[in-house]
Amino acid sequence: MATMTVAEAKNRFSDVLRRAEYGGERVIVERHGKPVAAIVSTDDLRRLEATDDKADLRDARAALAEAKRAGTVPLEMVLQKYGLDHLIAGPAPRAVRPRHAERTRVSAKRSRKTSTDRRRR
Repeated sequence: MATMTVAEAKNRFSDVLRRAEYGGERVIVERHGKPVAAIVSTDDLRRLEATDDKADLRDARAALAEAKRAGTVPLEMVLQKYGLDHLIAGPAPRAVRPRHAERTRVSAKRSRKTSTDRRRR
């Protein structure tokens, strides 16, 4: 696997992409001697994502099996246990109707009446 600095990768970007795309080469990009990114082909990326998806699915199945075996605890109890009661959602606030709502309807009627009058003329 090739390694290069950010400056090298920037100066040779087209070449690095070509190497990843056609040669299947993986390039590690470093900043101050530390790896910060990798340039890989889209085929490699798809394989990596598929592997990651399989691991996520395995972990989710294991978590569901554990919850079934050990039981679950309601969120409200967990929040109270850790002093996070303030995060518990209360009843939804009532919608407040604006005062100017009736005036808006009257204005709409007037504008329709005006457009109707124009058609009659």
